[in-house]
Amino acid sequence: MMMNKIIRYIFSTSGCLIVFLLIPGISYSQNQRNIPKPSGPIDFSDTVNWIIFVVIPAVIIIAFLIFRSRIKKVKQEKKERMRDKNEKQKLN
Repeated sequence: MMMNKIIRYIFSTSGCLIVFLLIPGISYSQNQRNIPKPSGPIDFSDTVNWIIFVVIPAVIIIAFLIFRSRIKKVKQEKKERMRDKNEKQKLN
């Protein structure tokens, strides 16, 4: 029984070690040749950069917050309806 735990521990630690050693190689292989890479800060004098890096993320965040609040309200209403339904069933 103790031997199984030791073998499982060795396999799990060696597996983690292999994964941590392979991560740099995997991330390096993701860099493609002949693709321009960013070379500095974003130039906000161009309108397209404002839209891509400011407006679109802001709209996404606002939409997320609105939908999250709606989902919470719907869940709350559903719980209240279920609670009311259960109370009515107990009374009958």
